[in-house]
Amino acid sequence: MVPVSTCTLDDLFEDLGHPNPYVQTEAFLAMVRHHPEASLPRLLQLLDHQDVVRRRAAVRALGAFGERAMLPLAEKFQTSLDGTVRASCVKAYAQIASNVPGIAFPPEAMEALVAALGDDSPVVGIAAVMALGQVGEQALPLLIQACRGANEAQAVAAVNAMAGIDHPDVATCLAELAAIDTTDVYVRETVVSALARVDDLRSRQASVQSS
Repeated sequence: MVPVSTCTLDDLFEDLGHPNPYVQTEAFLAMVRHHPEASLPRLLQLLDHQDVVRRRAAVRALGAFGERAMLPLAEKFQTSLDGTVRASCVKAYAQIASNVPGIAFPPEAMEALVAALGDDSPVVGIAAVMALGQVGEQALPLLIQACRGANEAQAVAAVNAMAGIDHPDVATCLAELAAIDTTDVYVRETVVSALARVDDLRSRQASVQSS
């Protein structure tokens, strides 16, 4: 491993395939700091790499680019015929949202996530729900739609994602789902559990505010 301070961009991409996540992180942070324009297209090309380590590292790296990566990821998603690439794009969006809580997703990025919800690949669809959960309040209407949809796996994932968002519409939606007789049994069980988590969150918030 070459010291980051003396690394060329090729050196950094070599370190991106290192089995040590710390080495990978140092490499892509150096890309963001010193080679953003040159490294972003190369990272996007790695999303279909056969080496899982490099592909996952590229997803993490793209997440570190934040807003700069939003539109390139949307274009990559919309033009790719490879389900693995589309899933990786969606996972990169989740990384961005996790790295920069509350960041506003542009329309192009949200359109890509909407398309991902209806993707033929179930892996892409579930990854989309997870990403929307990280996006948070901006994605709440899409999560509500997903938890009411016919795709039970997505509905369960959406319910769990919603439970982590602090917004009054979450409890309302979950309560409505619990009251509908036609709600899938497994989805209903998840809803009941999620409602308990939401109530616990509210109780803890009220306790903090009163102390």
